[in-house]
Amino acid sequence: MLEELEYTIDEGENTPFNITVYALSTCGFCKRGLAFLRDNKIKFRYIFVDMIGQDLRLRTKKELSDKYNERIGFPFVVLNDGETILVGFKEEKWKETFKV
Repeated sequence: MLEELEYTIDEGENTPFNITVYALSTCGFCKRGLAFLRDNKIKFRYIFVDMIGQDLRLRTKKELSDKYNERIGFPFVVLNDGETILVGFKEEKWKETFKV
């Protein structure tokens, strides 16, 4: 079901991983996380979970939680098909993960 969502692709010069960001349009941490990726010219795809219908939003959150065995917090970042998950924006952790 997650692959059926309509993601927006943010082109960047650097592609260290396949990166998918699940964010909320009104979340300050999400805005900082997206800005971090853009500032470091990292390619990623994202979706604002609060901008999709309620049923789809609930199914998306449940599938993320079940698939990755993680609590849902935003931003929720999946790298390389689930090898690494980042929950929330912690700049030092993101710098380490993205090697910037």
